[in-house]
Amino acid sequence: MSAGGVVFVILLFSVILLFIVVPGSYAKRRQRLREQFGPEYDRVVGERQSRRSAEAELAARERRIRGLRLRDVNRDARDKYGAQWTEVQERFVDDPAGAIADAQALVETVMRERGYPVAEYQQTVADLSVGYARTLDHFRAAHEVSERAAAGNVATEELRIAFLHYRELFSHLLGVAMTGGDHVTAA
Repeated sequence: MSAGGVVFVILLFSVILLFIVVPGSYAKRRQRLREQFGPEYDRVVGERQSRRSAEAELAARERRIRGLRLRDVNRDARDKYGAQWTEVQERFVDDPAGAIADAQALVETVMRERGYPVAEYQQTVADLSVGYARTLDHFRAAHEVSERAAAGNVATEELRIAFLHYRELFSHLLGVAMTGGDHVTAA
């Protein structure tokens, strides 16, 4: 075979390989992102103009988080935060709106302790989505109620549910299970 023929065969093989490998790698990336981000994957895909744009956004979130120095909360800090949570929970009966504000502040404190830069709400959601995508709806729901509570437009039952949402994220951030016995009593 001539040199030109060999070059042609190599180029042809390369093109065929590209058509086989590239779509396969996109499919693997898509599957990995779906598994990692769960319902957040579908949410971002629905918000973006294209699936590729959404996947690029999720990959950028992963890169941002890899650049942070995230750490687990040590046992002493877990115990301290658990005790603080219990205090906030006990205050719920007398001051539900205040307890919600304190619960939000405690969640943010634990996030900072873990190494998350608690900043603007949307960035915080994006940061949490990398490691806590399945808990993120709890955070969104609690935040929405917290915003309305600050304006004084929330019923006690909504506050109770928001408190439970914060507790869910709080327990995941600490890496502890909060049992059903840790329930909130509505006023």
